[in-house]
Amino acid sequence: MNNRNNREVFFTVEGLKNLKEEIKYLEGAKRKEIQEDISQALEYGDITENAEYNIALEAQRMNEINIVRLKQKLSRAKVVDKNCCSEGIGIGTTLKLENLGTGEKVGYILVPDDQIDFTQNKISLNSPLGQAFLGHQEGEEVEIEVPIGILRYKILKIL
Repeated sequence: MNNRNNREVFFTVEGLKNLKEEIKYLEGAKRKEIQEDISQALEYGDITENAEYNIALEAQRMNEINIVRLKQKLSRAKVVDKNCCSEGIGIGTTLKLENLGTGEKVGYILVPDDQIDFTQNKISLNSPLGQAFLGHQEGEEVEIEVPIGILRYKILKIL
């Protein structure tokens, strides 16, 4: 199985555009804003007990970490179309499932990473659950290994 850090990250066209814009903002306007904060804090004199300077340096550190993280994500980005998977389960698929251990019925929508919303049961195609269902058909049973054991689901409906 692929290392999590090397796995493709699925995006819609809009999501990829947003990621690129965020990187551009962090590398441009945000870096400039933080540099101005550092310069202003240095004007206060002694930096050994200068809270503003320390806060600005921490903001700079966090900004650079975010830039690296987002660029790594961009390097693994794959644009997907909602209609890319005509057979089985893929991006945009709504799943109606039955947990075979508890009998509970649940529904999930598989989405690219940029559209995850747990309040609307939108889970990432890259999540362990999303990966487990990828490519399966209605009526099939799927086993998912989790830290507490094995979950078994039956795919009731694919919408």
